[in-house]
Formats: sequence, C-alpha cells, structure tokens
Amino acid sequence: MSIRFTALLFSVGLAASLIAAEPEKEKGPTKLPLKAERSVAFETDEGTWLSLDLSPDGKTIVFELLGDLYTLPISGGEAKPLLTGMAMETQPRFSPDGKEIAFLSDRDGAENVWTVQADGSNPRKLSDEKRAEFVSPAWSPDGQYVFVSKSGSHLGANELWMYHRLGGGAGIQVTKSKLKPDAPRDDWNNDLGATFSSDGKFVYFARRKRNFSYNVTFPLWQLVRRNLVTGDEDSITNLAGSAFRPAVSRDGKYLVYATRYEQQTQLRVRELATG
Repeated sequence: MSIRFTALLFSVGLAASLIAAEPEKEKGPTKLPLKAERSVAFETDEGTWLSLDLSPDGKTIVFELLGDLYTLPISGGEAKPLLTGMAMETQPRFSPDGKEIAFLSDRDGAENVWTVQADGSNPRKLSDEKRAEFVSPAWSPDGQYVFVSKSGSHLGANELWMYHRLGGGAGIQVTKSKLKPDAPRDDWNNDLGATFSSDGKFVYFARRKRNFSYNVTFPLWQLVRRNLVTGDEDSITNLAGSAFRPAVSRDGKYLVYATRYEQQTQLRVRELATG
C-alpha cells in the first residue's frame, strides 16, 4: 500500500475490507475483531472528510482514511499505515511532545478514546464506555490529559470530559450540558472542539443550545472561553454566521475559527492579546 502527497492531493492504492459479518447475539456492543467475508481492492486519488494533525516538530502528518490511520512526511512521499484492520479509528491528534497519538476507536466493540505510540505500538484505552459517542480529542498543553466531547447517545448533548493519559478510567467532567437537572432541552449546552491557551489556563470551545433542531436559523454556534482554574466562562464571539472549530496557535498568540459568510464557510484569525 502506498499513498503519495502531491499538491495537497492523495494518490491512494489500498485494500479495504467490507464487513458482511453477522453480529454476535449478546448484551452490549459487538466484540471485535469481526471476520471479513470478502475484500475489494481499489485506487483513488482523493480523500474527503479527512481528519489530520501535524506533529509538533512540523515534519509528519497523521491522518485517517477509511477508518485506518496513516503517517506521511510533510515534504511528501509515501504514507505509512499506522493502525489498520477491522476497527474504525478516527480523529488522530499528536501529543505535545510528539511521542503519542490520541484517537477514537471501536476496536473493543464500542467507541472510546485511545492513545498509541507515534510508531503505532502499545495502543491503550483511556475511556471505558459502552454506548457513548465521542468527537474531537485534544491534548492538554502539559500532555497529561486528553480532552474530548462526549455524549451519552446521538440524541444527547456533548459535554467536555478529560482523561488522564495513563489512568483514563471514568474521566473527569469539565462542562455540563444541563445546568439544572430539570433544564428543558432547549437550554442544554452542546460543547465541541477543545483548544487551549499556551499556559493551559483556558480552554476554548464551540457551544450551541440543543443538539439538533429543524428549520434552524443562524447563529448556531459561538465560542466560549473557560477558566480551568475557577470554572468561569466567557462568550468571546457573537457572530451572525456562527463561530466554530476553534484552534489556538502553538505560540498562543492567535485563535483561528470558522464562520459562515455569504453562504460559505470561511476562516477568521483573532489576535488574542488585542481581540
């Protein structure tokens, strides 16, 4: 298998397994690995909806394609498989020291947060959920925790949770979707996409009310900054086109995020010191 990176396009040759297996009849999630009944080989020169990250030294890209993880030199060349197989593995993120990669995987039968060494060895499960859904893992600046948005089901709202890179376990809840136990659904917070100030004091993320609604009107998402020491929160955007997918630059000087403008998604950059 080889994947070449040229002019921001991927040239792909790979074998993909198609699952046609009968799930085990048991309570809880189906246990992997399942047995593939057949496979199909194909080639493509494009990848869409890819999730990728750049190593801290700026030399290596890690990305997902068809539920597998690959690494690729930033200068181009041949991509190398990092994690492959029947499991669906997505959203890889390098640790601040570049030695580990956090990702999402259903390799044990349910989606959970995992880490793996940058060479693909020693995968370790951090969370231990049976039916939860996760999105957007992100490392804390000190490399000790993986933050992730978690919901109890596809109908639930996402909350920020953090898992220690070694301990994992039940995790620590950072934000709550319901500020009161009897809060109506329209007042639930839905929090996605953690990114951090360089000193680790603040976490930035996108928030909207409710998880889904018909006939929506903008704005939907806005950016929130939370003080991880005091728990205080501030809304830092109020855009008609919404604000989402925030990312703080590695030097901590800039915040980039997406917004809708004239029927298109565009990027905005904000200098954090001046606003």
